[in-house]
Amino acid sequence: MATIGTHYIKSALGGATAKGLDPKALLRQARIPEKPLKDPKARIHVDLVAKLYDGIGKALNDEFMGFTERPCKVGTFALMADWVSSSETLEELLQKGIRFYNQITDELQMTLEHEGDHVYLTTVFRRPELDFEHFYIEYWHVIWHRFASWYIGKPIKLLGAYVNYTPLDADEFRVLYRCPTHLKSKFNRLVFHRNYLTQPLVKSQRELQVFLRRAPIDLLTIPGEDTSLTARINQMLQPKANTVLQLPNSQETAHQLGISEQTLRRKLSAEGTSYQQIKDNLRSDLAAKLLSNRSLSIAEIAQQLNFSEPRAFTRAFKQWSGKTPRAYRAERQARGKLI
Repeated sequence: MATIGTHYIKSALGGATAKGLDPKALLRQARIPEKPLKDPKARIHVDLVAKLYDGIGKALNDEFMGFTERPCKVGTFALMADWVSSSETLEELLQKGIRFYNQITDELQMTLEHEGDHVYLTTVFRRPELDFEHFYIEYWHVIWHRFASWYIGKPIKLLGAYVNYTPLDADEFRVLYRCPTHLKSKFNRLVFHRNYLTQPLVKSQRELQVFLRRAPIDLLTIPGEDTSLTARINQMLQPKANTVLQLPNSQETAHQLGISEQTLRRKLSAEGTSYQQIKDNLRSDLAAKLLSNRSLSIAEIAQQLNFSEPRAFTRAFKQWSGKTPRAYRAERQARGKLI
């Protein structure tokens, strides 16, 4: 199971302590015992560390965890994630996310630059002295690396991490990024290959909501491929671009997987789902994505999702989301105009 060194636990408390919170109370709330923190080689399970980070943010109502002059309200990252969810490629996601934060706060400014085959993701804090042990700049870049990797369904291999300071725990820093570290840089930035920018986003709106409910747990680990049976079936059922969705029955899908229909049902039940639920979720997620395309009519979307008529699509979508397709589309468009 993933663990995190004590340095990133004690340093995380720095901003909250500077804002007047009791660090011992925060540790108790996260169920992290104090004794292991005295051992620099001790490691704490990522679930507990996530509870601590989440607890600090909520206690301060500040997703920047007290390391900036002005707070960033809890819920801001989720709003940004929703805003970028209509992106087609990783580059579009990153550019939208950067635009979002550069617009709503002056506490940090981000850039995404290309140079040959290299991409540079850079962050500059307005008052870096408030991040006195460099905890938040490291965590901030971890957040963006993990979020981007999660959205394309594969780990982004970093070519380098550039910092304008010396990490207090060099070994733990290397575990964070798993790439060469360049000290005495002018900027704090991550570098990766330009090929990643054209990668399509493979996560649905439904998966994003689960991701956000679990945050920051999944932001503290490098995501890998999902090997569940649910993921395999989802991949099998994904339609090609501009084609009508075809959903085989469970017997046909089990045959393609080389298992019996009974085994298919049993394994999906163990993963907390069913074949019908997978099909409904897929249709719902595709519908939400297609509705963001204003050039498609409701009738055209219904046809692409293989509904017999637009009214059948409207009934099904309202059952999935609580809204009609028209209301959902209007709400998404209105929300986009706010940014």
